[in-house]
Amino acid sequence: MGVPGEFPYDAGIHPAGYTTRLWTMRQLAGLSSAESTNARFRYLLEMGETGLSLAFDLPTQLGLDPDDPAAHGEVGRTGVSVATVDDLAEVFDGIPLDKVSVSFTINATAPMLLAMWIVLAEQTGVAPAALRGTLQNEMLKEFLARKAYVYDLPTSVRYGLDVIEYCLQELPGVNPVSVSGGHAREAGADAALEVACALASVDEYLRGMVARGHSAEAVAARFSFIFGTDMELLKEAAKLRVARRRYAERMRSLWGVRDPRAMKLRTQVNTFGSALAYQEPLNNIVRATVQAIAAVLGGTQSLHVCSFDEAVQTPGPLGARIALRTQQILAEETDLAHYPDPLGGSRVIEQLVETLGREVDDWLERIDARGGIAECIRSGWLEGEIEDLAFHDPGPVVGVTAPTPVESETRLLQAERHTTTGGRREITRRPWGDELDRLREDAAAGRNVMPALIRAVRARATIGQLCAAMRPDDHVPESD
Repeated sequence: MGVPGEFPYDAGIHPAGYTTRLWTMRQLAGLSSAESTNARFRYLLEMGETGLSLAFDLPTQLGLDPDDPAAHGEVGRTGVSVATVDDLAEVFDGIPLDKVSVSFTINATAPMLLAMWIVLAEQTGVAPAALRGTLQNEMLKEFLARKAYVYDLPTSVRYGLDVIEYCLQELPGVNPVSVSGGHAREAGADAALEVACALASVDEYLRGMVARGHSAEAVAARFSFIFGTDMELLKEAAKLRVARRRYAERMRSLWGVRDPRAMKLRTQVNTFGSALAYQEPLNNIVRATVQAIAAVLGGTQSLHVCSFDEAVQTPGPLGARIALRTQQILAEETDLAHYPDPLGGSRVIEQLVETLGREVDDWLERIDARGGIAECIRSGWLEGEIEDLAFHDPGPVVGVTAPTPVESETRLLQAERHTTTGGRREITRRPWGDELDRLREDAAAGRNVMPALIRAVRARATIGQLCAAMRPDDHVPESD
């Protein structure tokens, strides 16, 4: 077992663990409207949350304006609807952007939301360089697991690299990508493949950025990660140790990295929604608590705990509060945060780390042999492997066969759902002239689209207009 704060960081990236630096409590939130999302953010901050995480509805994720016919029935359904920078201003009304770290759960339209965040900062008197937070901006996992993409794979990755490049140059406090293994795990991958997908994705993004003239060390220092934790508490804690060790080793051996900041895997952990059941939903409090303990014992830097009602609806106020209180109880009423590496020296953990490490290495060898993760996605091989693994996962088992009494409880929970389209203003479509033309030209020429996006957002272009202007044609290069 390693030593906390020392290479290869399997025992943790900070020498003193949580004794001097607690994990960030970052509960994901995004309700039907900007106003209701702002109210939820304020509520969570008042309850003691230490970081914000914003979820968007499917039309926003896919670059559709809320009045687009293709968005019908989905506006505000799985998160907040954001079409212009004015919507984002409503989300953060009264919340100082230079004081609170914000995570944006957005991928295909990450460039557009980053531009809106920057313009909003300017409007509220905050220097963009003072912004702190993370953009998910992870297109490989979208093609592998979620399928919420707008452009083809090479174009999507190109725009993701534009975001990374812009943040490296202009936004020192923003993590420009959160490399995800957790989404593959939610889709059915096992723990080893979850880690392998993340590490293989790192190689893909680094190759792209090095080809643009950036050093692997400078880029890797800005990476963050997303993993999940399931119900095998000790195995999940061991998994995070394996991820840190393998990442540090690969950064040193494959990429020649020497800066410790570029070798330390920093991760957000989400407890797994796939582990929840809609029957007997209060049982999910126990499930989420077990998974949260695994994340803390594993040494996460940031944590989201699922709400007990999440298998039924967008979390209500009670579910959101209990999820946050779960984190606070673990931090303040147990001794989990009192020791830098509480699992260090455990024979069971050592065995799990050794076994998982071999399995991760095996998956990485298979991915590398097929040309890397992007090629594995194009061929469909990796998705097929995940589907095979998903077939053997039984999911939640306790209480899921409960009869009709649960039905009435479910109906009560559903009654709290927020409306999806009520009161949503229509977007008046009108030409945005030179700014969209410049964006279209930069996209077609292969230039970094972020400066043109920011100018178009200032002119109040909508997310649908921005996405249309960036849509590739026969003259757009496949990738940089």
